[in-house]
Amino acid sequence: MIKVLIADDELIVRKGLMATVDWGKFSMEVIADAPNGQRAWELFLEHSPEVVITDIVMPELTGIELAKKIKQSAPATKILLLSCHRDFEYAQEGMNIGASGYILKTAFQDQQFEEYLGRFESELTSVDEQNPQDPSCLTKEFYEWLCDFDNSFPELVEEQFQLDWKWMQDSFFIYLISGLTSYEFLHKSFEDRTFAKIPCGQDQAFVFIPGSAGQQFERLLVEARSVDPSIRWRINGPNQGMSEWLDGVSKLYRQLKFEKQFKFSLEDWPFPIQKAVKMIIQHLDESLSSTFIAGEVGLSRSHFSTMFKKTVGESFITFTEKIKIQAACDLLETTTLPLQEVGEKIGIQDGKYFSKWFKKCKGQTPSDYRQNKKTKIG
Repeated sequence: MIKVLIADDELIVRKGLMATVDWGKFSMEVIADAPNGQRAWELFLEHSPEVVITDIVMPELTGIELAKKIKQSAPATKILLLSCHRDFEYAQEGMNIGASGYILKTAFQDQQFEEYLGRFESELTSVDEQNPQDPSCLTKEFYEWLCDFDNSFPELVEEQFQLDWKWMQDSFFIYLISGLTSYEFLHKSFEDRTFAKIPCGQDQAFVFIPGSAGQQFERLLVEARSVDPSIRWRINGPNQGMSEWLDGVSKLYRQLKFEKQFKFSLEDWPFPIQKAVKMIIQHLDESLSSTFIAGEVGLSRSHFSTMFKKTVGESFITFTEKIKIQAACDLLETTTLPLQEVGEKIGIQDGKYFSKWFKKCKGQTPSDYRQNKKTKIG
């Protein structure tokens, strides 16, 4: 079993994680918990855990100081930081010294936490982890990049495009697949260097397939789902080159986050509505009208509006506003971006109008919302 140490000065956090997480699912067990950084260090020396989950702000020894000592003593240890909004810069410092990830307490989601645990399990048990040519070695940097950290991942992708991924200079498709436990059929159906896979959480991965093999791969997935109906996938493409690789992966992951957040599955909806919602999610920084999107999905505006409301359960305008306000809240809570830039990222270029619109939706200004979140954390 993989040994886990939890350090947090809040008893309810420590006991909550110990009691509610299915540790056995990830071949893990919590061997100790500590109320401060110094005690955590003593327990680390005593038990040598492979995974340490630690708050950043703790008495006697901070989570960052603890992480430094652990990494100096045992560099392979996986460290997951629990951070508050006010600790964002410290969280970045933690990542720089080797922490594997961070989770905001104010936006804690079981799915995100389990994705980290699944990745730790995979990395700790993988015999190929030290193979620099194996794309799975990109997993750590990849997940940090998906979580909006500025790191070296784009440089690593560039290296892969000069080596094993040269074929992606031509047309390729990106698949985000959930529930598929074995990818053996890929090795049997494709040459080793004409597909790529990067894990992204438990039983989830990004798979990259040549454009010419898209239909063949789709048939294989349909066959797999006929055996296991829980298998799901999302597609982006065709793409070409590194910039479209980065953009396509980011869009698919953003779509997944929105589906989980708003508890809907695009594949259960008619294709025109699937395409419309994808456009909304992938182009939040633009103000797309229902008339424009209706034309893009091949429907008249009135037919599109009727189908959209019947499928989604609310009007195009209401749904779009809900998506944008949630994105704005996430940015206000988890970043230090100026209000002007937050507005621009959801398609509102005028800073004053953004503040007015946000207050209408949330009952408080963006500044007050951000400050209130900080106060609750403190």
